[in-house]
Amino acid sequence: MGGIGDLAFWLQIRGGRAEDAPSDPVLPPGDGPLILICGGASDRRDLAQELRRRRPGVRLGALGPVAVERGGRAVPSVLPGSPADPGTARMLVSRASPAALVLTDDLLPPALIAACDDAGVPVTLVAGPGQLAGLAARRVWRGARRDPVARLSRVLVPDDAARDAALREGIAPQRVEVIGSAAPILPPLPCNMRELAALRPLLQDRHVWLAAALPLAEVSHILAAQEQLLSHHHRALLIIAPARPEDTGAIADAAEARGLTVARREALDPDPDIQVLVAEDSAELGLWYRLASVTCMGGTLTRGTDGARHPFEPAGLGSAIVHGPHLSANLAEWQALDRAGGARRLYSAGALPAAIEDLSAPDAAARLARQAWEVATAGAEITRRIAEAVLSDVPEGSC
Repeated sequence: MGGIGDLAFWLQIRGGRAEDAPSDPVLPPGDGPLILICGGASDRRDLAQELRRRRPGVRLGALGPVAVERGGRAVPSVLPGSPADPGTARMLVSRASPAALVLTDDLLPPALIAACDDAGVPVTLVAGPGQLAGLAARRVWRGARRDPVARLSRVLVPDDAARDAALREGIAPQRVEVIGSAAPILPPLPCNMRELAALRPLLQDRHVWLAAALPLAEVSHILAAQEQLLSHHHRALLIIAPARPEDTGAIADAAEARGLTVARREALDPDPDIQVLVAEDSAELGLWYRLASVTCMGGTLTRGTDGARHPFEPAGLGSAIVHGPHLSANLAEWQALDRAGGARRLYSAGALPAAIEDLSAPDAAARLARQAWEVATAGAEITRRIAEAVLSDVPEGSC
């Protein structure tokens, strides 16, 4: 046998946890069909929002901590976690009468799956990469009355390898669907929409690019790129959002020392002679991403800085991305963008001027931005497909 881990898992199936005493579920108000979601908070938040958008009358409940959707609406906690004891699981299903159960994390709760299956409640598993392949190590399930995997109504998998693993576990082909994989959805940064509407027409004939969350160590590289760009596009505008608010004065002084015409954010003048606009900090990046056709991500050009902002911030708002070789955070997202051609990667800071000049061509920047947007928003499409699959089990007239 597989030792303590397998023993604990077997006890969960057999109902051997004395501390898992039944407790009353807290059901969300209303009379619409109830969908239970068991998984990570970010998974519940995004899926819940899409389920409510597609079926406004549906009730949602979390098995685990409360999840907060964008806009502040909560997915209430029905129970603190998924019940491991069969009696608790049967009680939950009996009292809650869910229309569907969705599993979105890497754990399969055998007691809950069995209780739903016995009651005719459809169970959808959203499988992560490698999750199903790891089930072969849990052959202790084969001694149970019925394998929990076989009780799943539907398995949504990220790729063909996961589909093959599901089929090897004995899941019928018609119950397995490949939906792809993507990073979690990143909410777009907000901005003052009135200010955006006022600035856009003033800047529409200028090439506007942004240095986002720029540390002092990279200022000289950014200003050199702007100088080269101005030699071909005399009305180009560089917006600098400092990584630290206290660096605003030093950045403005450095630009002026190179003979560039500088404006501060608080005294913004749309005069075409302005060549560099220094923002106070990164608080208004939602505005600058929307105005800039190209964004250079600060903190990536030199080693030892605090790191860049999340790359999906500009990608989701239509700004083409340029970045250097030093990526200390969100590495998977950076790699996804680079693989898809959604970002221009530089292998040295000295390559920045040529890259910014190249992307001053609107079609070049647009192609890069489009690829980046598709990568950044792929999670929304996958969430849509999950919601459609789950709601196919819920009769339309029940809301």
